[in-house]
Amino acid sequence: MSIVGREAELELVRRFVHSDAPVSALVLAGSPGVGKTTLWEAGVAGARERELRVLATRASDAETELAFTGLGDLLEDVALDDLPGIPAPRRQALGVALLREETTEEPPDRRAIGMALLDVLRELAARGRVIIAIDDTQWLDPASSEALVFAARRLGDEQVGFLLTRRTDGPVGVEHALQSVDELDLAGLSVGAVRRMLVDRLGVVPDRRVLRRIVDVTGGNPFFALEIGRTLAERGARGDDLPLPDDLEELLGVRVSGLARDVRKVVQGVALGGILTVEQIEQLAARDGNREGTVDRALACEFLVLEDAHVRPAHPLLAAAVRSRMRPDERRELHRVLADVSGNTGAQARHLALATDGLDEPVATRAALAADEARARGALDDAIELGEHAVRLSPAGAARADRVLTLADDLYRAYELGRLNQLLARELESLPPGSHRARAHFLLSIAPQTIEESDRHLERALAESADDPALHAVILAETSVDLSVTRLERLDAAEARAHDALLRAGPQPDERVLEAAAWVDVMRGRPLDEPRPTALGDYAATPNRVTRMLGIQAAFRGETARARGIFVELLQRASERGEDWYVDQYHHQLCELELRAGNCIRAAELIDVLTEEQDDDILATRSERLRLEALLAATRGEPDDADRLATEGLMATDSFMLRWNWLENHRARGLVALQRGEPSAARDAFAAVWAYTTREGIDNPGAFPVAPDLVEALVAVGELDEARQVTDRLRGLAQAQRHPWAEASVLRCDALVGLTNGTDEEAVAALNEAAAAYGELGLRFDEARTALALGRAERRRRKWAVARTALERAAEVFEQAGATGWQATAKDELARVGGRRPRSPSELTPTETRVVELAAGGLSNKEIAGSLFVTVHTVELHLSHAYAKLGVRSRSQLSGRLAAGTKD
Repeated sequence: MSIVGREAELELVRRFVHSDAPVSALVLAGSPGVGKTTLWEAGVAGARERELRVLATRASDAETELAFTGLGDLLEDVALDDLPGIPAPRRQALGVALLREETTEEPPDRRAIGMALLDVLRELAARGRVIIAIDDTQWLDPASSEALVFAARRLGDEQVGFLLTRRTDGPVGVEHALQSVDELDLAGLSVGAVRRMLVDRLGVVPDRRVLRRIVDVTGGNPFFALEIGRTLAERGARGDDLPLPDDLEELLGVRVSGLARDVRKVVQGVALGGILTVEQIEQLAARDGNREGTVDRALACEFLVLEDAHVRPAHPLLAAAVRSRMRPDERRELHRVLADVSGNTGAQARHLALATDGLDEPVATRAALAADEARARGALDDAIELGEHAVRLSPAGAARADRVLTLADDLYRAYELGRLNQLLARELESLPPGSHRARAHFLLSIAPQTIEESDRHLERALAESADDPALHAVILAETSVDLSVTRLERLDAAEARAHDALLRAGPQPDERVLEAAAWVDVMRGRPLDEPRPTALGDYAATPNRVTRMLGIQAAFRGETARARGIFVELLQRASERGEDWYVDQYHHQLCELELRAGNCIRAAELIDVLTEEQDDDILATRSERLRLEALLAATRGEPDDADRLATEGLMATDSFMLRWNWLENHRARGLVALQRGEPSAARDAFAAVWAYTTREGIDNPGAFPVAPDLVEALVAVGELDEARQVTDRLRGLAQAQRHPWAEASVLRCDALVGLTNGTDEEAVAALNEAAAAYGELGLRFDEARTALALGRAERRRRKWAVARTALERAAEVFEQAGATGWQATAKDELARVGGRRPRSPSELTPTETRVVELAAGGLSNKEIAGSLFVTVHTVELHLSHAYAKLGVRSRSQLSGRLAAGTKD
């Protein structure tokens, strides 16, 4: 059984189990059902796989009164006779306690039992690390707990680790006896993790709204979420009706059934209405003819909580239990009452819709208007919910058709592509011909399973929109983007379509039309940030999509700081507005940027975010993620993983014809080949990218940045004329576009070629200049690769000191970037440098020196990690090594050592 959504926690458990630290503990704390036991079991299994000695027990409240039950479980497989170091009296006392020895006239002394347990642990630890694993320590019987506390307090440097679980109430038992205790408080699972769990365990694939309701109701508790998921599988769920499993009803239903009728009515109202004011509660009670004091008694029953004149359910599960026990007619009637007492139009419309069964145009109209209001204030989820009610309640006609397409637009903005396709597939034939069907086909083209399916919908959309110039312009723009981005071909045709779209759009074109024109300009290498009334429009002061294009262009040009600033600002804005589609896009762009910059650690974090957010059922999404993972592995210097991921990505790309992914997977393969020392294979991979982009008119050299890598491979195989041709074309593009990345890369290419014809001094100077230019741009991977090339060149020239400096620089930058495989490559080259000065075991590495200086300057480990773009764990390792080399034990001693000028 796979564990989902707990990768970081699993890694922490793994590190604890693999640790060689003396007596320590890891406590997994959390509410019932949150997943403590699952992680605990994984830790136990991992320890046993490592052939560690595991002493385990699962405590139970039913056995709390049974003395030494836990201790018996812990020592079940321990043969006391095989441990000669235990004195006979102690062995006897422990044997009696464990029911292994006949009882004596006098009961065994508790101290003797504790001492015997200490003897056992010391002897076992002398043979190898021991893991004491206790699940639910709060239920451990007092006798066993006492013995463990006694022994734990007396352990010294023995290799004994305590892996414990408990409720969140605070330390219990053996925790109080240990000096080193790390507590991991388990929160609920994320939306993405709950989704994967339901799919993996139950085969249930809820839509995003139902999924979010499951997470809201359960707080992400995996046990409760699974129980609700099982009920979903059995009964299904629609709209607001999220069924509560029978076994949870058994836990909560008795309390619900025991409420007085008038109190239950108030509690039901809050359960259906959410947070209500005290005044609304009183109105609700009065409408049902309840007597005075009902509200106070409702609060006293602890189903409700009063906070600042508002009343809410005490817990989502309690509210769900109340709702689950209401009859449909009872719910509808209560929704009618809530509509009367609600204080805003959105809530009134929602309650009226929920109170209405069957077609009702007046109520549908109110729901549609309320959806408009919700959309206007950025409450997209509310707009979708109200829009679904409006469609459900609408009779056939023009109003219904408009509401269907409005809902479809909202689903598109929320990136609910599965629900979008389901809606339009169901409603398509009922929509009137012309603009309505054109919009539907256009939306259906966005997330198809095949490119052919997208083509069919776009063709139908163009045909149906002939009489609607603005819509026709948007669809034309989409066909332009299809060529310039998805297919990456015939940029002349893409440009013509973007131009046609602008002409048809009129003086205020839709931002999608501007985006299409911007894509063409970016791929051509034209500037976007200078307002210019050209045939392709003016991009100044445009929102979202076109602003994103400014960030993409900056990333292509190597202007990493500017690009990062644009994407971070857009991401923050989209998050605040709840625009899920844009959030996905900006995370994706940031990931692309960090890969270009060579920040492997941050790129990996962003890939994890994308994995949580994106829908793996959409083939295009899966193909894109494989491409990002392949490039990450190639940048890290993990050739086997990169090769596997690129191959898998190319197979997915073939089935969907995403040319972008095809080109980038070839770039990843080229990097793999260069690292492996296979220049012919690298040349073939990079040349495929270069030839394709040249042929199709993609003139921005940073769109698919292979030129310097291709030149490196060509030089290595002796194809110097071809290398010069690539360099000359790159030079022309760099000069015409004033392209920072290309300008630095021209220096690098000239140097690589120059090193083959005797112009060594000029070439070395050019490589140094290129590395510095890359560094100023924040392109760490390119900087380190250039320093690596410089070090190799100087080593061949027997310039040992310069070679050593360059290779040490390359290794350090690779390390900071998280490119550990490339760092190893640089260190291998460094080992081949002749006349190398041996490093003293007490000498700090360059990275250790930097970490020490920052620590001595007062920065925290987290601040140091952020400054150097590494993890906190990496900083801790560097400090640990530095402390040992310098003979210090604290930051204060470190500062004093540096101030005294005694650093080695």
